Amino acid sequence: MSSSVRLLIVATVAAASASFVAATLLFPPRSAIEGSLGIAYWIALTLVASALPVRLPQGTFASVSFAPIMASVVLGGPVAAGIVALIGTTDSRELRGQVPWYGTLFNHAALMMSAVGAGLVFDTTLQAIGESHDAASALVAFLGLLGAGVVYHFVSSALAVAAISLRTGVPARTVWAKDIGAIAPNLIGLVPLGWLMAQIFTLPNSVGWWATALFVVPLFTTRLAYHRYVETRELFEQTIGALANAVDARDRYTRGHSNRVSRIAEAMCRVMNLPETEIEKIKWAGLLHDVGKIGIRDNILLKEGPLDKEERILMNQHPTIGFEIVSPARQLSAEAPLILTHHEWFNGSGYPAGVEALDIPLGARILGVADAYEAMTSARPYRKTPLSHEIAIGELQKYSGIQFDPEIVPILIGLDREILDRRPERPDELPTMLHSGTPSAPDAPEGGTPPSRPMLASDDVS
Repeated sequence: MSSSVRLLIVATVAAASASFVAATLLFPPRSAIEGSLGIAYWIALTLVASALPVRLPQGTFASVSFAPIMASVVLGGPVAAGIVALIGTTDSRELRGQVPWYGTLFNHAALMMSAVGAGLVFDTTLQAIGESHDAASALVAFLGLLGAGVVYHFVSSALAVAAISLRTGVPARTVWAKDIGAIAPNLIGLVPLGWLMAQIFTLPNSVGWWATALFVVPLFTTRLAYHRYVETRELFEQTIGALANAVDARDRYTRGHSNRVSRIAEAMCRVMNLPETEIEKIKWAGLLHDVGKIGIRDNILLKEGPLDKEERILMNQHPTIGFEIVSPARQLSAEAPLILTHHEWFNGSGYPAGVEALDIPLGARILGVADAYEAMTSARPYRKTPLSHEIAIGELQKYSGIQFDPEIVPILIGLDREILDRRPERPDELPTMLHSGTPSAPDAPEGGTPPSRPMLASDDVS
């Protein structure tokens, strides 16, 4: 455990303890929760809701325990809500010993502090309303509960994101965008459900005690929706990866090319501080930028000599083919233009449409630089010996402002060599669907270079 993580845990536990003591002094539990027995009841409901948390892509966990905790805020205030959150959020992973003790301590302290904070917001709203019971006051109280829900969600999410970021090294904004941002509307949508649970609980003749338990059904349905979201996203990403690998596997020289282009482009985006949604779009476009090669014949794609004029025309169609393949997929509509334009040149001499300068999408300009560097430093059928890092950088600088955006080239040059250098490959990492021999019909990759002149960045269009 790093010192930063240890400090976060200590600070969270201290803040949670202080907030609970303050809440106890300022806002004693209200009678609507019906004392210790009522608190135990809400702990039990929260335990059921916390039993099967859903792991989100970056490592945070989501559960539907938010609703019963908000109900305890309404009925009992910050102290009762803090107790319910502290005990009721125990989940199955902790019971199986899959979470270390300090992780369990941090999780429960963070959730208790979030619940106490939410309770303080709601009780402050009730104090502002006073004894009034008209419709306007009821609306203000409900809006106060929504504000309390936002506080709970923000505090608990921020602490979870900080812990994940410190532990894994993934930027906090990445964790937030991919995990929290995706489900935040759904979580806030549980606030009205928590309010309704609290109202049902107060029904006379103990009807509320068993009627409230029926809310386990919609809570389970919501949990299932979270699980389906994670599954769908994983399937989407795996499908993109499989498609990229299928393209690369046609040629033993391009094994892993799309993954490396995507990784380099993502690193460049982070240096440029682009929004997370933009980074994800460029990352996926990097994986699929060569998908149009599916439509290029092997005798052209694998040619070991230079392409003739007709072959070059056919090869230059691959961005258009890729665009046509991807465009019908609604989830990839933002990536399709980047695939179409990643071979456009900054001076307008590229293909397929001769778009120039800033009319080329930013993502395509980033991919163009990353793609050229990766291709130059890799072996190709038309150039068996990769260029060195220094020569490739020299080519990027030479064609800066001609082929490449002059403001983006320095971004790649400034990247750490650990990102740019090729990682060792296992022989079985990616199957090659073609034999390693010379193709029967001569042809070349997406831009073979005549041996009669030096290899230039502008020649390497893979």
